[in-house]
Amino acid sequence: MALTHAERRRVHDWFLARGLPLVLTRRVRSRALIPRSAPAVASVGALTAVTMLLADWTGDAPDYGYIARLVVLAAVLIAAPFALHMLHRTGTTASEAGRRTAALLVMAIFVLIMPVAVSGWSSAALAEVPIFLLVSLLTIWFTYLGFGSILLWAFRFAWIQLGALGTLMSRALPLLMLTVVVYFTGELWQLAARMTRERLWQTIGFLALVALVFMIATIRDEVLALRDDRSGQSDPASLLRATPLALAPGKQPTRTPLSLGEQANVVAVMVVSQAIQVVLFTTGLFAFFLALGIIAIPDDVTVLWSSEQTCTTGEPPCAGTWFGIHIPIPQTVVHTSLFVAVLSGLYFTVSTSVDPLYRQRFFEPLIADVAVSLAGRDAYLEMEDGHGRQ
Repeated sequence: MALTHAERRRVHDWFLARGLPLVLTRRVRSRALIPRSAPAVASVGALTAVTMLLADWTGDAPDYGYIARLVVLAAVLIAAPFALHMLHRTGTTASEAGRRTAALLVMAIFVLIMPVAVSGWSSAALAEVPIFLLVSLLTIWFTYLGFGSILLWAFRFAWIQLGALGTLMSRALPLLMLTVVVYFTGELWQLAARMTRERLWQTIGFLALVALVFMIATIRDEVLALRDDRSGQSDPASLLRATPLALAPGKQPTRTPLSLGEQANVVAVMVVSQAIQVVLFTTGLFAFFLALGIIAIPDDVTVLWSSEQTCTTGEPPCAGTWFGIHIPIPQTVVHTSLFVAVLSGLYFTVSTSVDPLYRQRFFEPLIADVAVSLAGRDAYLEMEDGHGRQ
């Protein structure tokens, strides 16, 4: 039986809330694409403006006129998502027209006004316009693919399962002790001192890519096994109870093969959920090693280990930077702490696939949640009488 319009809306919202936008049709995902993309564009612009004003403010010679421009721009962009949400909640025809207009205004501010605010009226601002335009187009494309719903679902699930992270961190204490020993080696500090920030990010990107490939390979196998075995594990009617796609008791929807996009979507929600836990683990270790370096390693030892040149003769090592923001921590401490934390994060990624307690606390609930989504996908396509693939 085909769904009514109201039922379709509830089902669409259910799939979006569960991070499975690619189950829905292209027409559904294309609806109100610009207004839906505008909050993400505004968020990117606000984050960029705040980072740049902090970088200038913490510098040696801050330009307060430049900072004031960025403050105004950041305030407008921060307020934009809330205004768009309120217009959407109103639900009237006039409010929807106002939402479209406001969304276009946000896009214009990001693409045209922001380069001028950052670089002034110059050829540099004109050269930056295509870059900001490309960022906005990529944001719209990610919105069409439903990346925002995938990310929000993954954050919610990772937050609910935060206890599993604490469990594995307690079991990773032997690793932490080992990395503490590695942290106090002069050769590592010499490498960190001579490594540029660009090369450091390239190294981190390579290690992150290795971890990502490992997660995708592991989770893809889990999804295939779940799809093959789910019919014998759970009754779809019990899985979908209290959902917009509830079935009659004992009813079995026709199971059709997942499309390539749907397979990628299911793998993506699981990979992003696990990646968030890895990032939280790595960030916690980075903060720990920063604090350890500040407390335990005097400035003269930092210079001795890294053979680093001081800012001026007789002064401590140069202060570090973080995305252009000056921080009162030696640059070598920042580099060493980040490098050791990322290596530990790679170990964390591998250990999660074999640790039975972590699997019980995090991975099995994740698989069970995805099983509900797959059962809903089968029921949705059957109720749509084949129109769900158009």
